[in-house]
Amino acid sequence: MDKNNKDVSFAEHQAREKALTIGKRYLNIFHQLHVITAGIETLNKDFLSLPDNVVQILPELAGGLKFYQHIQNLKSGATPINKIEADLLPFGKDVFDSKELFNQYTDFTAPSSGVSHSFTNASYSSSPVEKSEPTMSSTSDDYGNLFEMLRSFQPTPQNLNDFKSSETIKDLGPNWKVEIQRILSNSGASDTAKLKKNFENLCIFDTALDIWEECVALVKNPRKKSREEIQSNLSNYQKYLNMFGKGGQDLYEKVKALAS
Repeated sequence: MDKNNKDVSFAEHQAREKALTIGKRYLNIFHQLHVITAGIETLNKDFLSLPDNVVQILPELAGGLKFYQHIQNLKSGATPINKIEADLLPFGKDVFDSKELFNQYTDFTAPSSGVSHSFTNASYSSSPVEKSEPTMSSTSDDYGNLFEMLRSFQPTPQNLNDFKSSETIKDLGPNWKVEIQRILSNSGASDTAKLKKNFENLCIFDTALDIWEECVALVKNPRKKSREEIQSNLSNYQKYLNMFGKGGQDLYEKVKALAS
């Protein structure tokens, strides 16, 4: 009897691992909808063919809840087979907290947008991959503050600015992303997996916001880059700007026009 129970448990474990693998693969496709040429109707039909056990596991994955809701909308008919709701894009249309802040981020006429968030014209890596020596001489309380900030993080410019300007992050130094990755790798917190997902989402949002600001600056002053430079970055611009829904799509079209 014990052996049978173990066999069932192992079979269930295998089924779950298979569902997670399939879920991650299709979630990655979902996040790349804007650069896939197969067509949304074809992809939506594939999404609808996913087994129930795969669909049910999606909310456990980083960014998977919106994919799960998209599939439910397709199943119920709330979303047509050739559509996706703008709010179910990775960040959605309300990421800028308020109309005033949205206008500030989409000010194409003023000399400066006045936004304190800084960006670099770099490789747009959303993952901290650089190597560095630990810089933080911290206590468990420092890690506790960091973990609480990660648990409560929501992808809005204000939340990101608060996070990056906090004393905890300042103590980590300029390589704070690498430091956080190291801390999480050695973390004994019970929700470490969730903390890692939240940190990954924070890094993606930080990169996306960098690109948003870079594109606003380009529209305001096209001479910042040559046409060839803009063309070479269009796929990255499209990938990240589409995460902001209609506002991002409109901004991408403005930048795309500069490259034509």
